[in-house]
Amino acid sequence: MQPLDRQCIVSVPLQHALVISDEPLSGISVFGDRCQELWQETHGRLPLQLQEFITGEARWDVRMTAWLLWVASELPDSPLWTAYIATLPPADEVTCLINYGPEVAKELQIKELIEEAKSQYNWAMGVHRKYFDSVQGELAQLKLAASARDTMWAMSMVRTRTFSENVNGEGLTLMVPYADLANHSFRPNATFCMARDNKRFELRLLSALAPGEEAAISYGESKPNPEVMRDYGFVVPGNPNDRLQLPDQEQLPPLYGASVLESVGFKGDWREGTVAPKRTVLEASDGDAGERLKLNRRRCVLLSMTFTDGFPPASPSQGGLFGNWPPKAWTDSGRPPPQHVPAQPRAFDAERANVAAVRHSYQAALDELPTTLQTDMQLLELHDSGELRLDGLVAGAVRCRTEHKLLLTEAVAILNQYDSWLARHQEKVLARNRQ
Repeated sequence: MQPLDRQCIVSVPLQHALVISDEPLSGISVFGDRCQELWQETHGRLPLQLQEFITGEARWDVRMTAWLLWVASELPDSPLWTAYIATLPPADEVTCLINYGPEVAKELQIKELIEEAKSQYNWAMGVHRKYFDSVQGELAQLKLAASARDTMWAMSMVRTRTFSENVNGEGLTLMVPYADLANHSFRPNATFCMARDNKRFELRLLSALAPGEEAAISYGESKPNPEVMRDYGFVVPGNPNDRLQLPDQEQLPPLYGASVLESVGFKGDWREGTVAPKRTVLEASDGDAGERLKLNRRRCVLLSMTFTDGFPPASPSQGGLFGNWPPKAWTDSGRPPPQHVPAQPRAFDAERANVAAVRHSYQAALDELPTTLQTDMQLLELHDSGELRLDGLVAGAVRCRTEHKLLLTEAVAILNQYDSWLARHQEKVLARNRQ
């Protein structure tokens, strides 16, 4: 097999794609209307009520759900769409938050995600009753959904498999058979785009693809795991965008950031978001995927913590462009570099007390979750090995809460390591004072 150069690897003519304008009433809808006409010329006329609904005032995802339900029920002999729909997972295997009903949502364990799942699920059920219910729905005559389960399936597909595009200022949402099979990566080697002639939707390589290498796109380069789970139903181990937010975060005492980073072998300036492992730490983890993930999570936790740079807030009374600090002490960002804990016994005592308070909050957040990290990891191990089969939604929830617990556990480990570092340096200061 030869490597693939930068080229188009999937190309779908737009007459085979579901294309809607995001704002057909208040914005431009010329291109969307043209695509819908092309689709009907190829696949047959849509019922007038459905045509009007697709170009009406309902939200984009509700309109696309209606169209997909019609395709799934009315085009059983379409060579393209029938084969494509056969590749899509059933509703109970789609783990985006919209599918988590009141009972299964508890498996997420994370309060914010449970509340988000409840909100999305209730909204989706309201949409079903208003539009798709076979008795009272506004589109009941079209018989699009035999039950709420059908609606939830279609809405889940729309939420997880559609693309956004813009043509001549017109916002569009597209559902494109097979183009959606590319997986997510924060380092994508492919992208989706409209062809230059605006007649096809393409998946194109950004770099050469070696034999056996997977083509992957970005589902959102800055999305943390709660958002990835919300929108797509999975989590990325070691997601670089993850951050921990404690309920009492604003009340926690700030720690000396420079000292914390030093204690765990990291460098950089958290104020600039440049925190990274030192070379020696990276080299020690070289070739160990588990250790690299641990370093990714450690970086996320460090960027989540509240740090002080050791300086009081600037005030006009300090005077001068640089205040009381000489220009050579300042960084390129226009402020002095972060300072370590002062080499004084009382300063170490105060910092260790602060560490204890912060550690207690992270440990409390971990302890209040119904299951332990160890239990969840064992569940996943049994599930992945086939010894124990979890329901699809439950398995998704366990993976999500496990990643959250790994971050909390890493936070506690960092603080334990920092406290030991403080104890050693405090002892050195005391030893010098005794001499």
